[in-house]
Amino acid sequence: MNETIPVVLFAYARPAHLARALACMKENGVPLIEAFADGAKGAADADAVAEVRAMLRAVDWCEVRLTERQENWGLGKNVLAGVSEVATRHGAWVGWEDDLIAVPGTYAWVCAALRRFENEPRVMSVTAWTHPRVTPAEVGAGPYFDARAECWVWGTWARSWRGMAEETALEKMAAAVKRGVAADAYGADLPAMAREEERKNIWAVRWLYHHLARGGLCVRPPWSMVEHIGFDAGATNAGGAGAWANPPLRGGPAVPVQWPEVREQAECRALWQAAGGTAPAGVGARLRRALRRVIPAAVLEPVQQRFFRVRWEGDYADWSVAQAAGAGYGAKNILEKVTTAMRLLRDGRAGYERDGVVFHGPPPWWPGLAVLREATAARGGQLTVLDFGGSLGSGYFQARTQLGAQVVRWRVVEQPEFVAAGRREFQNGELEFYTSIREACAAGMPDVVLLASVLPYVPSPLEVFGELLEIGAGWLLVERSGFTTRGGTRLTMQHVPRSIYRASYPCWFLDRAAFLQRAAVHYRVVADFREEIAVPEGLEFRSVHFARQTR
Repeated sequence: MNETIPVVLFAYARPAHLARALACMKENGVPLIEAFADGAKGAADADAVAEVRAMLRAVDWCEVRLTERQENWGLGKNVLAGVSEVATRHGAWVGWEDDLIAVPGTYAWVCAALRRFENEPRVMSVTAWTHPRVTPAEVGAGPYFDARAECWVWGTWARSWRGMAEETALEKMAAAVKRGVAADAYGADLPAMAREEERKNIWAVRWLYHHLARGGLCVRPPWSMVEHIGFDAGATNAGGAGAWANPPLRGGPAVPVQWPEVREQAECRALWQAAGGTAPAGVGARLRRALRRVIPAAVLEPVQQRFFRVRWEGDYADWSVAQAAGAGYGAKNILEKVTTAMRLLRDGRAGYERDGVVFHGPPPWWPGLAVLREATAARGGQLTVLDFGGSLGSGYFQARTQLGAQVVRWRVVEQPEFVAAGRREFQNGELEFYTSIREACAAGMPDVVLLASVLPYVPSPLEVFGELLEIGAGWLLVERSGFTTRGGTRLTMQHVPRSIYRASYPCWFLDRAAFLQRAAVHYRVVADFREEIAVPEGLEFRSVHFARQTR
């Protein structure tokens, strides 16, 4: 197989998710994308759909063939039709949805498997995803075969796809049973999903039974190269899947010199049965669903807004007036909560931290990691980061988990109370704490400057931004900063719900044009995407990555 193997990408209305997926594809060196962008359901998501399509048209690092659906087809119909169309033009492809991220080397690994097993009829697909719950113990560092296929970054051939669209999941399930494979042999979730296939417009269960009906096998890696970032209210296929979050992603396995014999690993069926398929939702999720059934939305929504969601209110003409009206971020109870969370993160007892809340799954994909990897390679495996407003080092611990730099110096510039706590508990030779930009740069100039959700919360954000621009670092990452969508600048009060910590403080939403113009003299924009954070109309949060222009 000498032809280019495309990525078949399915996107809808989540530009922030798509930006992360595209960053992964770029990092993986994907040469060709066959993209299918679904149509809007209505006026509410029309802008997001338009932004997704604009992002796809703007890709300039590989060829993109874009199909824009005029109506909303839904994921299942879009995938079945889109892949069937691609199968008429290509002998093999890699399927990828807009809420999946993958480590470098994923595309190469999947393509290597597609080329190796092109003429092995029993091998019907390959995937870059697996999970410790269903990975046989004796696999080691090599790939293995499983009769249950997968839909998270998966590859296949036109020969395997034949007949996929002609029968429903229930019909394919019946064919598998006729072959002697029980409907629930590879998970109790499969029969239930098959019954819901057409009503919910899903497709993956049909693909799984397509394998079982034909006695096909799927090539799996020894550990996952893929994670799902769409476990949210807008997720298309993530019901109950939070329980299947992997450990933090690490580097992909090497492409084997010698691939294994084509035979299913003996433990696979029993492992899927023991796992029970999709895990049931937790107590909290069940409670929320119960409340929605018995409490009118008009009553429940204000309660959720006040106690569980960040909100922005008011307009202030002066920072000092707004600051006097708030409770501030440096309050003792907040510092104590963040310190406790960071201890868990440092000791490996939590996956990541956000605003003092710890999460035990893998860190969410961070688009800035692609820049950090590029900077590390350019500096011969060494990396120095100036993290302005970096709390107690949560960015450092996440980067060390996902980046694995050979040598890293991470300098956090923070408020005096945080610096004292950081030096006391978390400073370790790589992670350092400073009270000013000047002090941090005196120890050596950084390769990367990071502002992660900090510019909106300083008295003079453009002055701080200008000071950081003057450093002249190779890369500047501005993460989750507030902007107005209609021009001008607005100062509001941000209220943090008591479910996180009780606080309120001023928050800037900047004029984006003026912000970009300030950087344009020495820096070019390499990524600019909207974050999916619910804010009042006329406001938005965006992340913008800059690279220093070369003369």
